[in-house]
Amino acid sequence: MTKRIDYYYLPKKFRKKHDFCEFVINDIERLVIDETFVELKTQIINLPENLKIENDTQDHIFDILQANGLRVEHNQIIRTHLLLSLIMETCYFLQESLLCSLKMRMTVCFTLLRKPFLEISILLMRILNESDFIERFSNEDGFDPIKTTPNQKKGLIEKTNNFLNNKFQPDDLFDYIFSKEFGDSLFNLTNNAIHLYTDRNPIVATEKQNLNFIFSTWEDIEAQWEYIYENLPMLISFIADVIEVLVFKSTSVDEKIFIGRLKKRDKMRKKYNVS
Repeated sequence: MTKRIDYYYLPKKFRKKHDFCEFVINDIERLVIDETFVELKTQIINLPENLKIENDTQDHIFDILQANGLRVEHNQIIRTHLLLSLIMETCYFLQESLLCSLKMRMTVCFTLLRKPFLEISILLMRILNESDFIERFSNEDGFDPIKTTPNQKKGLIEKTNNFLNNKFQPDDLFDYIFSKEFGDSLFNLTNNAIHLYTDRNPIVATEKQNLNFIFSTWEDIEAQWEYIYENLPMLISFIADVIEVLVFKSTSVDEKIFIGRLKKRDKMRKKYNVS
């Protein structure tokens, strides 16, 4: 990673943690651009000799696979393509969010955090933990892959954390991402960033003579930066580790490569003094 020169308005005390966040996001991005992980973009399927394909067929490959009972192969293609797309979307939103933080565009910074954490993270955890998820995603009409109750989210976080060697605190992850009762959750803060006025949740209701984020003073912005760099390193590390496990399970890439990537991230965590 090249050393950043221009931090725009970001105070010096936040820069190390910002650098760590950028490192982790760039590490996620390598899964897309590094040829080592080409299986996320290109799948090779050994088709049976008796595969039935009409000479003039206009059917999509998915339809052909399903028509011939090749559900495992069909679901593998869906799974890897879905995972690749979610990884790319995660990178786009988090990279732009951090750039907005540097430029002190805090409303946009928080708004961009909503999709990767409140939506994409649910999809990633469901793909990892629910054996029938791809089947339902492909075939079930009206299936909402995001819709989950608070208890289901808590369960997904706990199960996912088991895959990560219990590296994180599940209660903290739930509170800081999804909780409606915790004022400092991304659910509440990003909701305020999106809307000028909010009154459904009294914990974060807009005060009189105010609009959300619009009249932020320098002290308010400092507090927003404090929140970002106190919590985002943990949250980005979580989503990166989940993606790492999914890519490992979805490709034939040697396990040693993933172990090396995780060790490097741990080394960078210590370098930048991130807990």
